[in-house]
Amino acid sequence: QHSQTTLETPPFATHNMRGLFCTLVIFFAVFTACACAKEYIVSSSQSSAQINAVVATLKPGDILTFSAGTYNNVALSLNSLKGTKNAWIVIRGADGPSPVLTINTDVVFRPNI
Repeated sequence: QHSQTTLETPPFATHNMRGLFCTLVIFFAVFTACACAKEYIVSSSQSSAQINAVVATLKPGDILTFSAGTYNNVALSLNSLKGTKNAWIVIRGADGPSPVLTINTDVVFRPNI
């Protein structure tokens, strides 16, 4: 006659594991959302090509900030930008004196809607 021993997980251990799992999932979701969004600051000393290289790296939640100054004949390539409903891509001027952008009239912006 063999006796069988069944090991059961105490109810408090299951509850604690669920709580720990939920905490880790929430932490991961918040951490990845915060870790991905970046702010990029460009200056008027940069060429359109340099600014477009920054634009090409923008992802949902990112911010592109133009520092004060005059940007002459700026030709921005914005058609590839894809924000989301909850994570927009923001392009703005810096606080303080506003940047002045003169647009290259040979370029037409057609948003992908």
